[in-house]
Amino acid sequence: MAATVYLERANTDLVCHCRCPHSLISSPGQMDCPWCGCGWLFTCMKCHKAYAFARGIEVAQTLEELAYLDWQGKSNTVPTREEIDDWVESMRILLKEVRPGQTYVYLDGWYVPIDLKPVRLEGWHSMHDLPVVPHVEALTNRRALDEVLASQVYWQTRAVPGQP
Repeated sequence: MAATVYLERANTDLVCHCRCPHSLISSPGQMDCPWCGCGWLFTCMKCHKAYAFARGIEVAQTLEELAYLDWQGKSNTVPTREEIDDWVESMRILLKEVRPGQTYVYLDGWYVPIDLKPVRLEGWHSMHDLPVVPHVEALTNRRALDEVLASQVYWQTRAVPGQP
């Protein structure tokens, strides 16, 4: 069986509340308030705590097995076949460009390599046109955290039509 390319916590830089020894990402649970962190942080599949950076790895589990683990962890219920299929389809799209060894951030519905320049994308909530990945910039310039990632004004002034 071929390995599955997936994402796990890369480090504890910028924001990291997860202390699990091995932290695979959960599927995005982005709400309509992405500035709270749900639009720019990964969440651990086990403890459900957030962190900023993840790296591509190969895991032995299939996407279906990962879907089951993620679903169980989030809702403590047994997922239906449809719920598993929907999760797998969504994650297959999000993980399509992920490569083992590369570090990524989550930004508004996309897994973005940390070395992407410029960052131009239409997210689930907003349009982004940034010279560099804001998570990376925030490592040395805290204003990027306050004025971009965690800024309600930033997100709302760039909202995709139809978003709050």
